[in-house]
Amino acid sequence: MQAGDKIRVQKYIMGCAYDQVDYTVEEFRNCLGIFLSEDHRKAQNFTPLCELYERAPDAKQGYISNYGEYWDSWVQSFMNLPKETT
Repeated sequence: MQAGDKIRVQKYIMGCAYDQVDYTVEEFRNCLGIFLSEDHRKAQNFTPLCELYERAPDAKQGYISNYGEYWDSWVQSFMNLPKETT
């Protein structure tokens, strides 16, 4: 993934999907991610791609002392869109 790639993010209300929004991946402070709206861009409220991951359906929870609980498997919650060819 690099800056300029397109992704599609599913929006949810109370656990039900209601919309899909396309975003262009940007680099902000050496991190890849997206601004969810123009207001977010103005306030510099950046969403890195690492925050767009969620637990896999078959993820198992574990525990490491001096660290805490963790999940062993994650999947991306966004869809990579193919690059447009002209």
